[in-house]
Amino acid sequence: MGNKHKLFISIIFAAAIALVLGFSAKAYADNLQAKEYKKALEEREDDFVREVRAYMNECGFENAGINLTKMYDENRKITYNLVINHYLFEYADDDKMNDMENKLYETADDILQNEIEAGFSY
Repeated sequence: MGNKHKLFISIIFAAAIALVLGFSAKAYADNLQAKEYKKALEEREDDFVREVRAYMNECGFENAGINLTKMYDENRKITYNLVINHYLFEYADDDKMNDMENKLYETADDILQNEIEAGFSY
């Protein structure tokens, strides 16, 4: 083989390696970014549940069951579903329940920054 042929093969080989490394670096960066986003989202969800739990305790509903789930639509937009369970909700007056529900929506807007559906059960 001539020197020109070896040089050509070396250039093609170097270009292929650079291309593979470029795609690998991009995939790694995308994966890292997705992990960071997921971690931040989970931290906001945990903060929200802590806030809800503290608020329920303040309102006299200690040890309320709090269940926060999320649903994704076809565009990956998140809607949360919050269900709070406490046996005393059955006896709470409607104004108090409405005030608590409004506070939950305000807290969700501040922390989760996504749509939320909230409900109480007993």
